[in-house]
Amino acid sequence: MNVALINPPSPFLINERVFPNIGLVRVATALRGEGYDVDLHDFSGRNPSEIRQIANNYELFGFSSTTPQMQSTVGLLDLLKQENPTARTIIGGPHASAMYHLKQKGIQDLNIKDLERFDTVFAGEGENVDKMFRLGWQNGGIVNDIDTTLIPDRSFLTGKPYKYEMDGQPTTSIQTQRGCPFVCEFCCGRDVEMYKKVRQHSPERVLKELDQLHDEHGYSSFMWYDDEVNSNSGRLEALCDALSSRPYQHRGFVRSDQIVKHPESVQQLKKAGFVKLCTGVESGSDRILKLIRKGVTVEQNYEARRLIGAAGIHYEAFTMVGHPSETPEDVAMTDKWLRTAKPDDFDINVLTVYPGCKIYDGAAPSTKHEGYAFEYNGLFFNKPLYSRDPSFYKGLKGRSASSTRTDSMTETDIHEAREVIQKLK
Repeated sequence: MNVALINPPSPFLINERVFPNIGLVRVATALRGEGYDVDLHDFSGRNPSEIRQIANNYELFGFSSTTPQMQSTVGLLDLLKQENPTARTIIGGPHASAMYHLKQKGIQDLNIKDLERFDTVFAGEGENVDKMFRLGWQNGGIVNDIDTTLIPDRSFLTGKPYKYEMDGQPTTSIQTQRGCPFVCEFCCGRDVEMYKKVRQHSPERVLKELDQLHDEHGYSSFMWYDDEVNSNSGRLEALCDALSSRPYQHRGFVRSDQIVKHPESVQQLKKAGFVKLCTGVESGSDRILKLIRKGVTVEQNYEARRLIGAAGIHYEAFTMVGHPSETPEDVAMTDKWLRTAKPDDFDINVLTVYPGCKIYDGAAPSTKHEGYAFEYNGLFFNKPLYSRDPSFYKGLKGRSASSTRTDSMTETDIHEAREVIQKLK
């Protein structure tokens, strides 16, 4: 069987050609390893109508999609079906996996039926290829020992240029860990098995992949897409020891509380080549941090920033406004934290509710505020039809399609607060 794997556009992004969809490359690699004839068609930055050119060339079309990409994904499906009405289709990726778990809980959602326009809705990790070829809702499960998986074959990206530089060096993305053990309520992986069960590559396997990217593709600079590089202090020490033998540089995400509990890890990370570290500060209000179950305090965020800065590592903070029950006073605390901590860089976004997070999955119907049908811990919002409605949290010119409010902050208030803080940059 010959298979086309489709990466949909993300037209809401400032630049769609920063990092490739390595998850889809992993699927392509696994399928080829099982003997299938596979091509990866990346539509990021391309005219969607170009799918017509391949509509009759394959026996199976597999689409990957995040939730905010669903508008584009369904648009591609419609174009494909116009050209080839009998085309057999699969949808997988983060959105399908999140909606599968919602369906399993028996929660009714308008987006579930929309996915059934595809012949197969595939949840889970793509290395279990057998279930991809069955009809209906399928759960491929997860890979418990990820060292047994093939290194993603970047030759699938040949002729598909992506460009990101860090300190003047061409940089690509890697992932050495799957899953996150923490329980932040805004995260769209908390109700999805493959995103909450931690599995990590061994240091030896990590070096093998990095060396391959260096030797075959010329990369010496890497953006780590692990949820938290420092979630396991023992593994981190061994990993950093291994990385210190290579002249590579890295950017990664860390937890502030883990940095404070293990301050020696900052020097380990520096020795390993990490030149940029990012933390999810989220809010400058301890009340908000406790409510969203971040597991970190404001003081720990300050101390992590100090430790990382003292080591001479570039520090970036990720923050949000529009948290459940947030007040102008809470937002002012976030503003104060940024002014006081003075991160080398920061990002400020509007909290956007997606399937798979506790806020979306646990929301109750509400009539308290006109125009907002659901509520969770003082956050009021609607559940969009993702195939039709935009849902990105930040896009071109800083715009957001997030539609939320709290008792004391309207949707306009939240977006204006973000713009005020953004001007601190």
